Amino acid sequence: MPIGSISLVIPAYNEEKRIVPFLASIAAYAATHPHAITEVIVVDDGSTDATLPVATQAGSSIPGFALISQHQNMGKGAAVKTGVMAATSDYIVFMDADGATDINQLPKMTAALDGYDIAIGSRWLDGSVMERHSWLRSLSGYMNRAYMKLFGFGDIDTMCGFKGYKAAIARDLYNDLQEHRWLFDTEIAYRALCRKYSIHNFPIAWESKDGSKLSTATLIASAFSIFPLMMSIKKQERSHKPFVA
Repeated sequence: MPIGSISLVIPAYNEEKRIVPFLASIAAYAATHPHAITEVIVVDDGSTDATLPVATQAGSSIPGFALISQHQNMGKGAAVKTGVMAATSDYIVFMDADGATDINQLPKMTAALDGYDIAIGSRWLDGSVMERHSWLRSLSGYMNRAYMKLFGFGDIDTMCGFKGYKAAIARDLYNDLQEHRWLFDTEIAYRALCRKYSIHNFPIAWESKDGSKLSTATLIASAFSIFPLMMSIKKQERSHKPFVA
């Protein structure tokens, strides 16, 4: 059943080559599914290439398209937060600008959100499909998942760039965001667990795209920052008060 209006948030940093085909696919999807997406918000995170003008042009044919420019690079988490706070729909979905998750996966997201506060796409659950995923990334991903389970994340694919929220819950979580770069997904998921929001993990099709900014070395190095981040968040959550928009 329909879940309500949807805002799509796309953070972008130096994505001049990858964001154009992705926005073109969204435009094509919107043309054949005119009521599926209410607005598409691209947040340019201080890009130094031509992301801003090419995204503006590529998005011009998408109904409800908006581009927000952050004049300096603040991190992917900060860009997603900017989009979340600007969104006006009942539900907010964020997707990566590289199109690793195809826009045709959106019906899976809307179905997963029905009856839940949060829905998170997973590359690891039974039924998921991964293409062009190197063995090294698979190994580092396995190690990351095993490590994250120690903190109670279970089947949550924290690093997957396909997540959806009820809008009020997204604002509640992102309003307190302190990690603005690679670990922002982990922080948001942990805050959601602490606040006992209902989470639905569901399998997706995902394709590794050339030009990823998240190297295996960065992924492994980030693991050493997770424990102190979790401890800091756990302390904050003891005094959490519901966010008022």
